Amino acid sequence: MDALRMLEEFPSQFSAVECQTLNPEDYKGIVFSGMGGSGIVGDFMRLFLKPSVPVLSVRGYDLPSFVDRDWLLVCTSYSGNTEETISTLQEGLKKGARAVCISSGGRLMEMAKRENLPHLPIPQGYPPRYALGFMLSTLMCLFGMSAEVENIKANLESNKEKIKTKAQEVAKSMFTYLPIVYGTPLTETVAFRWKTQINENAKTLCYNAFLPEMHHNEVVGLDNPHIRNLCAFVLLYDPEDHTRNIKRVEITQHIFKELGIVLKVLVGEGNSLIERLLYLTYLGDWLSLYLADLYGQDPIPVRVIDFIKKSLI
Repeated sequence: MDALRMLEEFPSQFSAVECQTLNPEDYKGIVFSGMGGSGIVGDFMRLFLKPSVPVLSVRGYDLPSFVDRDWLLVCTSYSGNTEETISTLQEGLKKGARAVCISSGGRLMEMAKRENLPHLPIPQGYPPRYALGFMLSTLMCLFGMSAEVENIKANLESNKEKIKTKAQEVAKSMFTYLPIVYGTPLTETVAFRWKTQINENAKTLCYNAFLPEMHHNEVVGLDNPHIRNLCAFVLLYDPEDHTRNIKRVEITQHIFKELGIVLKVLVGEGNSLIERLLYLTYLGDWLSLYLADLYGQDPIPVRVIDFIKKSLI
């Protein structure tokens, strides 16, 4: 399946799935484990869930030392063969944590069957980064958020053409420049998704910085015109961000204006934070595809990643 078709069909990935629902309050805490395109779903869930218990998103081989039998471990690997995620599952089982697995197959599914763990299947045949909707929908339904899943689909479908038009505009402004995507606490996950999609689809560098931390370091780097003139800047925020961070967005705009630098400030559209964040996510996905076209790159292959995986065998 080609990238354009997968992205056109992205809204339809948000469809409620039937599964047993879990109550976050039944656990001491929740850990989402995953890497790359599978890992970012944990970052989104950390934002979407509002329990009274800690919710963590882990990327790597190890679980935090305090995770024990009273914690819930949610392992997501599109292929089911991500070695870091499998490592956390093995460690979690040794600690007695309760675990749930989400994959399209692979070793994760095999381990779930062997250990009698819940396994939620997702459709096969996609690069992980193009299956975000399937994975996120499954996790949201796991925690009783089926209605929100359907709302995301409706919002993306109704705004698709507007999103594509804006994505083309921003992609053109980034062409031949180093993209810098700034975010706020509520849009940090989306800004990181923009970075990784630009990296993998457009085959070019991109980096992030986030408010309020960037007001304590990043902004000073803007004083160097030799470097800032090589960059294209975007800032993502949400109206529900802390009022002081909204003020910091305004201050950042002022700083850029005084320096004569173009800063594109974007906010998602939708009736809820979840809808707006997925709106911005879809915008970034389209942007990365348009940028790949401008650079003459095939968005699907990730040869360096494939080389690294083979080198680790």
